[in-house]
Amino acid sequence: MKVKVNILNQGVELPQEVLDACGGDELVARIFYNRGYKNPETIKQMLNPEFYEPTKPNEFSDMPKAVDRIFRAIDNGEKICVYGDYDVDGVTSTVTLVECLSFFTQKVVYHVPDRFTEGYGMNEKVVRKLFRDGVSLIITCDCGISNIKEITLAKELGMDVVLTDHHTVPDELPPADAILNPKLLEEGHRARNISGCGMVYFLCLALLEKKSLLGRAEKFLDMLALSLIADVVSLNGENRYLLQKALPALFNTERIGLRQLIEIAEINGKLENEEDVAFQIAPRINAAGRMETARLPVELFLCRDFEKARIMAEKIDSLNMERKRVQQTIVDEAVEMVETRKKNKTILVLYKEYWHHGIIGIAAGRICELYRKPSILFSLKEDGVTAVGSARSIEEINIYELIKECSGKLLKFGGHSQAAGLSIKKDDIEDFISRIELEAENRYFIKDMINVNADMELKIENIDEEFYSRIQSAGPYGEGFHAPCFCIRNVTVLSDRMTEKKHHIMVIEDQNGNRIPAVKWFGEDESFEGRNFDITFKVSRNNYNKDAGIQLTLEYMFETFGESRKLFEGEILDERKTSIENLLKKYPNAQIFYEGLQAACPIENTVDRFSVKSCGELIFLSTPSNTDIFKETIALANPKKVIINFGVLPNYTFKGFVLNLLGS
Repeated sequence: MKVKVNILNQGVELPQEVLDACGGDELVARIFYNRGYKNPETIKQMLNPEFYEPTKPNEFSDMPKAVDRIFRAIDNGEKICVYGDYDVDGVTSTVTLVECLSFFTQKVVYHVPDRFTEGYGMNEKVVRKLFRDGVSLIITCDCGISNIKEITLAKELGMDVVLTDHHTVPDELPPADAILNPKLLEEGHRARNISGCGMVYFLCLALLEKKSLLGRAEKFLDMLALSLIADVVSLNGENRYLLQKALPALFNTERIGLRQLIEIAEINGKLENEEDVAFQIAPRINAAGRMETARLPVELFLCRDFEKARIMAEKIDSLNMERKRVQQTIVDEAVEMVETRKKNKTILVLYKEYWHHGIIGIAAGRICELYRKPSILFSLKEDGVTAVGSARSIEEINIYELIKECSGKLLKFGGHSQAAGLSIKKDDIEDFISRIELEAENRYFIKDMINVNADMELKIENIDEEFYSRIQSAGPYGEGFHAPCFCIRNVTVLSDRMTEKKHHIMVIEDQNGNRIPAVKWFGEDESFEGRNFDITFKVSRNNYNKDAGIQLTLEYMFETFGESRKLFEGEILDERKTSIENLLKKYPNAQIFYEGLQAACPIENTVDRFSVKSCGELIFLSTPSNTDIFKETIALANPKKVIINFGVLPNYTFKGFVLNLLGS
């Protein structure tokens, strides 16, 4: 696959009013300008939330009806059920509303659907059970707008329904007593694309305001931030304002359960921005609903007991590890099927009976990403008759329209241009696959070329902590306001340490001898070491160590051909027989590398592979665990002298190390 890099607005002089709106910072101004923001007032509001006029709860037309019905239920001692969903948005919505209602009544229960037995949205059997349990008011969260039959049933049984949702509004609305959905606002309204939890948040604001308790809404901001990040809503207008307001509350949360989950996630490195939340916290919450039940994260976030919260957080983490294992198995098997049978197809449609149907969606996304082709993965339900499928697509192909064209034998389907869900009888799968493969072939031609937009071309010397801080100041980033992407030409990969998951931990050098750490997630099987590339990347922080600095997260690497630069051209000194005391006297300004038991280290202020910095002299006090880490450490330090002081194993000779290091 060829890659063409397009530097956005290259050579275009930024308007002075855009620069002024960004405080004269050309980097920040270019980030906004490249994303189509040229109105200085809009930019000022996006950078400074205090200038933004937030949406008021009463802008949702049914808000008074919803508030009145809920307080009538509270005043009459009615039993209320919060009906949620099993993803992060549904979990956070459920927690928020249960907590808010608990300020006023103890007669609150909640129901979170089981992904496997109930599927998405409301379920008639559950509605009947709630009626038998004495529930007289159902409040939906992140679902309900398409549940006409289920809400009609609730009304026939004598229950009332306040519907809160944010999904696309169908032609026919369900007969709920009040409907709160931002999609009912006029086109272009700043709050039209809020998350499900965002809609619940506005309902809570209205409830609290009615009782002069508005200050308590601060308690829900951590849940709101989680939903806005995990549900990938467009980060402009109200969503951006809400996330700016809520993100600090997430990182400083006093919620016991969320705090426990964050601490477990931070074993892999400190969380500090919305991307960390998206990759570390959201998948753990979703894993519970995918592998077992979404009740677990709801209970965790409502929990006030430290020990119980710790046990639940560890269980969720365990489910996420199992989710990753299952996901990797599916991806590996899917890749083998593509390579042996499907590689030339325009769409990749794959089926195995035993694939976990809580995981096939994210596995389909991985296959789509790997092959740059739309992908549908099917697995068989427990009934042995019905297969369920999840689809993911690339920008160029509308997967929903493609499925719709071939939907004759489908039991049901739904989704949008980039993702969809579908179900079919097992016996009809082969016919469906044949038809959709032919339809895709006739409709689309996937070019062997990826066009990548970059904000600007950089040099490594431009990238430091200040540069990273300026990028962060223009955030938050996400859907509709993507994190900036940059380009550097002709760099050499000096060292490349590959992990089991094919992550590449590298050090790269530009033509001027400047070096910086870089990471390529899910890269190739082959090492990049010693090769030259043009690269596109995002600037991130290496959070695996509190002292670690900036790194590049590489997106695309396209090989160039030029003279490769050497990892190390300095002097290697054998000081293995020198005492620590004499070593420190001899090299007083040296940086000292040590990895191992800290209690066994004879001196303080050592560095490891994560915290090593550029220096003139580097002493190895302990043996790095392998040659790759040796190379990586020296590449980062770029010293003139390497001093060896560690003991040598019988099969780890000084001469052997030098030969390995220099690649001779």
